[in-house]
Amino acid sequence: MKILEIRENNYQKILKETVKVLENGGLVVFPSDTVYILAVDPTNQKATDKLLAFKNRWIGKAISIAVLDRKMALDYVKLNENGENIYANLLPGPFTIVSNGKAKVAKGIEAENGTLGIRIPDNKYIHDLVKEFRKPVTATSANLSGRTPNYSIASFLRPLSSKKREMIDLIVDAGKLPRNKPSTVIDATETELKILRRGDLITSNSQTLISKSEKETGKIAEFILSKSLSTVPNLPLTKGKNKSLIFALTGDLGCGKTVFSRKIGYLLGVKEKITSPTFVIYNEYNLVESRKLKVGSNKFLHFDLYRISEDYELEEIKFFELFKNSVVCIEWPENMGEKNFERLKKENKVVTIQFKYIDENTREIRY
Repeated sequence: MKILEIRENNYQKILKETVKVLENGGLVVFPSDTVYILAVDPTNQKATDKLLAFKNRWIGKAISIAVLDRKMALDYVKLNENGENIYANLLPGPFTIVSNGKAKVAKGIEAENGTLGIRIPDNKYIHDLVKEFRKPVTATSANLSGRTPNYSIASFLRPLSSKKREMIDLIVDAGKLPRNKPSTVIDATETELKILRRGDLITSNSQTLISKSEKETGKIAEFILSKSLSTVPNLPLTKGKNKSLIFALTGDLGCGKTVFSRKIGYLLGVKEKITSPTFVIYNEYNLVESRKLKVGSNKFLHFDLYRISEDYELEEIKFFELFKNSVVCIEWPENMGEKNFERLKKENKVVTIQFKYIDENTREIRY
């Protein structure tokens, strides 16, 4: 068993060595966006048998695989309309999407009913590994069946017998991972989605996420911000124009819009306490240098238009002059009127997010 610690000057070398191990049918412990995973070549029967033996897992209980993109996924699964919608709206992300397989993997990867779980993680390590390998890798959590997932190599190794340790060919150590839950597993083989395992994010359809707490609303904010920045990697959006990325938050009073906005600000690196701007219309926050470079913007703006009812109130604060190369959350954008909102969309990148109460403790967030 070999352990390699990821550092700035050895990352590419580690990727190449990991690929060599996978090509030779080896078993690798590798970091992901959720937990440490066990990676093997899912088209190699000996490698798959080794993985199942390590996990103490019987053939028939499916093993998910990680792919680079939809194109690679289509080599291994058939996508129905549900699957297509989820791939378009939720991936990359912390989801495993179960579809009907094409029987192009080793025995023990697909479930007994011929389905296969696919992951497209929003994670540099997995993305780079699959790109370098040019094939999928298994994405099952690095633990024995029935045991809890692991966020550090120390916790992974602690319960293992010497025999189990000898089965591992390589461990890639990226340090202690954030304590994200394993991915949400969604069965998309039928006309209605079915949640088989709940992770940090849960959905009822391809464009709706469900929150039962402020923490879950924060996770959703993180996911939507990541998705939005992946389509708009650098601001300004158009050369020569100071456009902004704007999240327009609509919906019931008290259903999580401010929690969402606060999380966006903190993710961007705002160090100040983010408070509701109900009585001042908007608050402006500077971004710390490291985050400023990453998102390509200078400021985070947080608006609350709940008390706005006339156009002149927007004119008084020179509303449309404020959106210059910033990331923005606007609560109650419907109060600016349709004409103003259409202008906002024309001049900026606007992501509309709708908040709705399902019951006293559950909110539906559609984007």
